[in-house]
Amino acid sequence: MGNLPILLLLTLVLTAPCCCEGDTNRPMDEGIKINKKIANTFVRRQKRSYPYYERYYEMFKSPTEMKQEQCENYAPCDYYSEIIGFQAAYDLIFGRT
Repeated sequence: MGNLPILLLLTLVLTAPCCCEGDTNRPMDEGIKINKKIANTFVRRQKRSYPYYERYYEMFKSPTEMKQEQCENYAPCDYYSEIIGFQAAYDLIFGRT
């Protein structure tokens, strides 16, 4: 009875290298290669919005962005924004508006 586990373990040790050998001759940096048509079915580019909307957003800044620029230009607010965050620093220095 004691020889059976030893025999199974010995069989497992001897067969493991044969089963796990695999394809070791293949280079590792080869990668997966597919053609462009198949790749484009998986990856779709986001369509651009209309040009006049893009020009609108370039001309006008959001209120948050204007507040952030105001805080960056004032040294104490810029310093506190790095410590406690932008919104809290803006409220502390300029008050809630």
